[in-house]
Formats: sequence, C-alpha cells, structure tokens
Amino acid sequence: METTSTSTKTISAASDTTVSSTQEDLFQPGKEVTDWGRMKHAKVDRIAQPKSEDDLRAIVAYARQNNLKISMRGAGHNTVGQSFIENGIMVDMMALDRIIELDENRKTLRVQCGATWEQVTRALEPKRLGVSTKQEFDIFSIGGSLAANVHGKSIDYPAMISHVLSFRMLTGDGEILNVSRAEHPDLFRAAIGGWGLLGIIIDVTLQLVDDRVVEKSEVVYMKAEPLIAAYTERAKRDPEATPLCYGFLDTGFNNGFYVTYRYLNDGKNYSLDELKRDEPNPVFFNTFVWLQRHCSFIRRKAFSLTWATSANPEVTLRSRRLLLWDRAPKSFNDMLLQKYYIPVKNFADFLPKAKAILDRYQKDIKLLLLHFRYQPFNNEATLASLQDEAMCFLPVYLAEKDNPKWVAIYEQVTNELVNEVLAHEGSFYLTFIPATLEQVRRAYPHWDRFVEVKKKYDTEDRFTSLFYESIRS
Repeated sequence: METTSTSTKTISAASDTTVSSTQEDLFQPGKEVTDWGRMKHAKVDRIAQPKSEDDLRAIVAYARQNNLKISMRGAGHNTVGQSFIENGIMVDMMALDRIIELDENRKTLRVQCGATWEQVTRALEPKRLGVSTKQEFDIFSIGGSLAANVHGKSIDYPAMISHVLSFRMLTGDGEILNVSRAEHPDLFRAAIGGWGLLGIIIDVTLQLVDDRVVEKSEVVYMKAEPLIAAYTERAKRDPEATPLCYGFLDTGFNNGFYVTYRYLNDGKNYSLDELKRDEPNPVFFNTFVWLQRHCSFIRRKAFSLTWATSANPEVTLRSRRLLLWDRAPKSFNDMLLQKYYIPVKNFADFLPKAKAILDRYQKDIKLLLLHFRYQPFNNEATLASLQDEAMCFLPVYLAEKDNPKWVAIYEQVTNELVNEVLAHEGSFYLTFIPATLEQVRRAYPHWDRFVEVKKKYDTEDRFTSLFYESIRS
C-alpha cells in the first residue's frame, strides 16, 4: 500500500504513479480456478494481475483484440462462480491497493478497489474514523464489498451503497467514467451490487463515520418464539444508539439468544490497545469445529457453549466489533454460509418452514449454527437485496465442498429454502446462493433493468462470469 502524507489532515496520492507491467508480468498462464465455495470451477485463458490503470486499459484492449470475456476477482469469497468465466481473463485486482486520499476534515476516503479492509482499518483507526458497514473479515477487498453491496452486521446503517460518494469505472470500450449520484446515476445504482458485470471499478470515494467506542450491554436468552418478538422490538427501539444487535438459534430452532452493543459515552479517552475485541482463540475455534464435524454429541452441546461464552464483557471500537476475526480461522475454508432476507413482518412465520426443510436433510447436511440479525431498509441499488426492512437468516453449514454427492443435496436444500423465502416475500444474497433466473427475478424485481444498464455501458458484453452466464436470459 502506498500513501503520501501532507501537513494537513489529508493522506493523498492523487495520480496513478505505479509503473505499468510488461505483458509477461501482466498475464499469467490460464489454469483451472475455483472460489471459496469450491463447487464451481472453470479453466480460464489468462489471469491478469494489474498494478496500474495503464495495466487495466491493456487488459481491456487485449480482451477486445482476442475476443475474450473478462471476469473480476478480489478475494474470491463467493460460491457460485462470480469471479471467473470459462476461457476468459480473470482480473485479480489485489495489487491495486493504494489509499489515494484520506480527508479527516470531510471524513472521506478514496481508495483503490484491490485494497483490503485490513489496509483501510490501519489507516482509519488512529484517526478514530471508520466505514458505515463492512464485511466480517479484514481480508476481503473493497471492490468485492462494492460488488456485493454488503450489509454487514450493523443495524444503525444500511447497505454499503448508502455511504459511497463516487467511483471511477473503466468500461469495456476503454473509457474511464466518473460515476456518482449526479454523473451516470443509472450506472452508480447498477454497479454497486452488480458483481463486476458492468466494468472495472478502479477506485471509490467513501463517506466515513466516527469510529466510536461500544460496549456489550445485553445478552438475552429465551425460547425461540418469544425471542424473535423480543429481538425485533429491541433492534428497532433505538438504532441510533445501538450499532449492533444480533442473535443465534440452536440448530433445532428451540432456543436462542441475542447480544446487544450500545455506544459508550463515559468520557474516558481509551487507547487502541484498551479496545481489543473479545473473540475465541482461532486454534480453539478450529478444534471446536472439527469436533462438531465428527461428533454428534458435541454438535448438540455446541449452542450451550456458545451461549455460555457470550456474556463476556467487552468494550471495543465499533469497526472492530463489525468483524468476527481479523483473519478467518482455517476451519472457515470448509464451511458454507447463506444469507436469506425475510421481511420482519413475515420472519416468525418463515422459521418453522425453514426448520422443516433443514430437519428433513439433517442426516446429510450438518449445521454449525443459525444466526439472525435485523437489516435496515435500503433499496438504492438496482439489485438491492431488500425491498422492505428485513431479518437476515444465516445458516452456517459444515460443508463437504469437494464431495459431488453432498453438493447435490446442498443445492436441493438451497432450492427449497429459496422457494420458501420467496413465498414469504423475501430475497437472498446472490454471493452464496445457487438460484435459477426465475428465482433471481422474483428476489430482485429490477433484474431486467440491471441487464438494460449493463447493455448500455458494456456494449460488447465483455464483462461476465460463470454465475451470470448460468442465469442470464
């Protein structure tokens, strides 16, 4: 990461001074690739590793000259092939990772899209600034978060798009556009949450928020049915003072608890070292997951242990509490998670239906945990996940990603859950859900508008992915 500092409260490197790569450095030979889900694979023609804007232009020019498709990749944290396409160019953006400008007075950050949340965190924490929402591990890229329009765990701010001011995009014809709510507003709404299908977002300017101190304030245990009502009331009671409030159910849908954090205004000037996040030791967590995978007794007792450790006191920064760990434990690579969004008004009716589906497959599909949280409404993105205030229902599976038989059953379970979610007027997070075009259109009512905007700005249909090709009309 490169930055330059000035005497003002600004970190700035306004021009792209990175030396362009030679073609030998820019393009690596093609190979079979996959993603975090390890269920989809493709043989790509080239892997491009750009280090400058000139490199990006060269990639697009090469693709046009050789009639190759382009797919975009950050950390590859997806499961249905959003980051690669058969016989295409996979653009690995992770070397484009400069923080270009941090303006403390305006509370804005301009950063290249290959930068990770870890790099952004290092720059922002000493200034006590943060982002409104982010993903739950610091290893993920800013561009990947934009592509998914992440919601994260925050309940005081909605999806990431709400704090995006502008970005620059390289289109399929080689033009760089300045994109904002005022310039190319249709592209602004479509590209955030657009899975890299409209062009290459080079850098983005984000509106920051104060990174305030939070403390764990409540841990409430109840039977599942009254818990949902109590949680909903608590999450909506005072969201401006309650940055985090999330819950867990046991895998039998019988009992659960929720945890609440509030902003701490005690007047104390905490150092960063005093604000460490309380999380299980990764080695312990990896062992705990291994035991659950191989022992049904441990799986049955896992929820009780999670509940027992949830009451540990904690005072930390809001941005740190948005994370689970700085880096994902090794066992995370062999899990799968899904996110379903159900309108708050329908969530209690949905849960028994979800239980019935998961119970039918419990011998074949092992659950690690069931998580839920309130999601504030925001439908600015063309492919907004939410059309109403919603509850996010998040099952985490002990996956067998490399086992075709297990994958087939997993896809069957997912199809049934998706249909039940749709029947309850909900939607799902495209990052993790294998779905049909019909299901996508029902969950995302502006899908056809998204395709229209793509055709407008990607006139040669240059940007695509295995995911897109599987559902396109």
